[in-house]
Amino acid sequence: MNPDPEKTGLFLVGVRGAVGTTVLHGIEAIRSGMPTVGMVTGGAEFAEVPLADVERFWVTGWDVTGNAHRSAEDLVRTNVLPADLVELSAGLRDRLEMSIAPGVPEPEDERMVDRASADRLQLSANEMVDAIRGDIRDWMQADRTRKAVVVYLASAERERSLPEVWMDPQADVLALLNDAPLDISRSILYAIAAIAEGVPFVNFTPAPGAAIPAVAAYARKQGVPVLGNDGKTGETLMKTALAPMFRDRRFNVMAWEGYNMLGNKDGAALEDPKRAASKLANKDKVLGSILHESPGLHSGVRIDFVPSLHDWKTAMDFVHFEGFLGAKMQLQFTWHGSDSALAAPLILDLARIALLAQARGEGGVVHAAAAFFKNPLEFEEHDFHRQMDLLRKWMRSGA
Repeated sequence: MNPDPEKTGLFLVGVRGAVGTTVLHGIEAIRSGMPTVGMVTGGAEFAEVPLADVERFWVTGWDVTGNAHRSAEDLVRTNVLPADLVELSAGLRDRLEMSIAPGVPEPEDERMVDRASADRLQLSANEMVDAIRGDIRDWMQADRTRKAVVVYLASAERERSLPEVWMDPQADVLALLNDAPLDISRSILYAIAAIAEGVPFVNFTPAPGAAIPAVAAYARKQGVPVLGNDGKTGETLMKTALAPMFRDRRFNVMAWEGYNMLGNKDGAALEDPKRAASKLANKDKVLGSILHESPGLHSGVRIDFVPSLHDWKTAMDFVHFEGFLGAKMQLQFTWHGSDSALAAPLILDLARIALLAQARGEGGVVHAAAAFFKNPLEFEEHDFHRQMDLLRKWMRSGA
């Protein structure tokens, strides 16, 4: 049978996680007629842009542990997913469970993952990439999909060193895998596998993924779009929206302190300083980029794991700023939201943007997607409003 030109594979790394589970049920809800609230590309201003039909997305992916039914039940208990939607989608989760492939865990987690995923730790880096590529090919063949996107949603990785040769854009990535360290960032392996299969890659985590120069160059050479890094859903979104106001009104921001509480698996993972380092750096650096006219800006950010919050996160920010004649003033705000409900619609947005870029023949980093990330690839502008202007212009450029 020929591939279905409209059916699109959405292959999620960490598909049983809270965000992946919300994406799965969100697509089903959209099919039933629920509005696309929170989904940027679902707005009327992009109605004429030839974006992929979300209702034709088919979800599967990789995971190292867990159960899709249990994940959905947990999200019902914490008031993220509607109970009736989860009950009606039991068959959908059954099919998902039958299609999920073993993930590639970090070596330190071998005893915490299922047997099939632990077995993949016995492979070389080359063999790991080959296994991931095989999964992609199998899914596309079995479900007759001509198009697909890989989205990296794994828990925050530990920071890893990488041989300097990977920083060379001229390096042969596939050859580099021959001598790659066994603990190489899993995000890099998934990125290389997706690019090699001609499938766009989206990294929604702080892990390096396609940010490595050799990998980004490989994507450009192969003509495959890559998007990332580190999805911007809560406190950092507020910072990049509010900081331009202080800059443009020429207030001197003296201090901006943020405190975050997170209760899901990501919150638990971020208790490890090696996992939290890149996340904290990404959350903090946006201010310096925007408030470059505020000399001596003191900023800091902290994340604490609070188990009782489950999928919900709370951020409290304090901004101390100086106005006319040195008058000292302050702004305080609290952001409280569901981590998964904030992230899931953006996953759908990014998949559609990646597919649009591919349809336009654009390979390499898609700079127009910067508004979705704390640490956008090859892009230093963190002003959310300017980032959105860039996205709008790009979206309409081929309409």
